[in-house]
Amino acid sequence: MTKTSRWTAAGVAAAVVLTAAACSSTPPGGGSSAGRGGPVEVAFVPKLVGIPYFTAMQKGGEKAASDLGVKFIYQGPATADSAAQIQVIDSLITRHVDAIAVAPDDPAAISPVLKRAKAAGIKVFTSDTDAPNSERALFVQQATDKAIGDALVESLAAQMGGKGKWAIVSCGPTAQSLNSWIKEQKAYSAKKYPGMQLVSVKYAGEDQDKAASITKDLMTANPDLKGVVGECTTSAPGVAQAITDAGKTGKVFSTGVATPTVMQKYVTSGAMAKVVLWNPTDLGYLTVWAGKQLAEGKSPKTNGVGDIKGISYQEDLKTLLLGQPLVFDKNNIAQYAGKF
Repeated sequence: MTKTSRWTAAGVAAAVVLTAAACSSTPPGGGSSAGRGGPVEVAFVPKLVGIPYFTAMQKGGEKAASDLGVKFIYQGPATADSAAQIQVIDSLITRHVDAIAVAPDDPAAISPVLKRAKAAGIKVFTSDTDAPNSERALFVQQATDKAIGDALVESLAAQMGGKGKWAIVSCGPTAQSLNSWIKEQKAYSAKKYPGMQLVSVKYAGEDQDKAASITKDLMTANPDLKGVVGECTTSAPGVAQAITDAGKTGKVFSTGVATPTVMQKYVTSGAMAKVVLWNPTDLGYLTVWAGKQLAEGKSPKTNGVGDIKGISYQEDLKTLLLGQPLVFDKNNIAQYAGKF
C-alpha cells in the first residue's frame, strides 16, 4: 500500500471506484430500482478503496450480485476520510439505490447521512465496522468483538510466554470495531495474562508506512518491548516490516489483523508468526445478500448463504454474524494466500 497521506483532495475525487455487477443502467426518474422493475441495487461504501481487504469484500459482493440477480455498487474514497464517505453516500441517495451498506470511518460523523438515506426510503446498514447509535437496520459483523480480541491476545501471548511489555498500533482512533477489539484485549489480557504490560496504543490511520514508523519509535522508546499488535489490515504489515527492518525478528513478537496474501512473507520469516482474520470475500457476499433481504422486506435470519455456513442472526442486537475468526500461521497460511 502506498502512503495514503500523499493523496490530495482532487485525487480522492478522481480515485473513487464504482463497480456494478449484474449489468443494468440506472433507471431514470424517482423511486427505487426494484420499484421501477429493475434489479435490486445494493451499494457498499468501504472506509477506502485500493487495499486488499476491501478489494476481497468487493470480489465477494460481485459474486453475490451475479448469483442473486442484484446490481452491486462498490464506491468509496481513496483515503479513510469520513467527509469523503459522506459525499459518496449522498451521491447514492441521489441515485436512490435500494440499500446502502457502510464500513464507517467515524460512526458519529456518518450518522446524519445515514438518517437522510433512511428518510429517502433507502435501507441503510453497516458491514465490517458498526455505527451502533445510527439509523442502521443491521450490522453485518465478521466475528464478535470478544472472539477477535481474545484471539489477538492469545496469538501474542503464545509467542511472548504470557509476560512482558507489548503495544498496539491501530488505524483510525474513531473506528468502532477496532476500539471494541482493543477494549476486549485490555480486559482479557489483564485477567488471563497479568504478566503482560500494555505500554501504549498508537494510531496510524490507514497508512502502512506510518504504522511502520510508529512501531520503530515504540521499539526505540521501549528497548525491552516484547510484542506488538497490528490492529488492522494496513497497520499489521507495517508492524511486521518495522520488526524486519530493525532486525528484531524473534526478539519482538507480533500478531495482527491482516490478509494472508499480504502477510505470508512475514509469517514465513517469523516477523509476524500469527495473523488473525476471517474470510473477507465471504463477508462481502453476506453483505450483498443482507442488502437484498432488507430491500425486499425480508428477515436476515439464516443458517447459511450460498457456500457460507455457520452464520447466525442476533435479533436483539440486529447483527448478522459471519462466524468465528481464523488464525493463520506457518502451518496453514499457504492454503489461503492468494485467495484474499
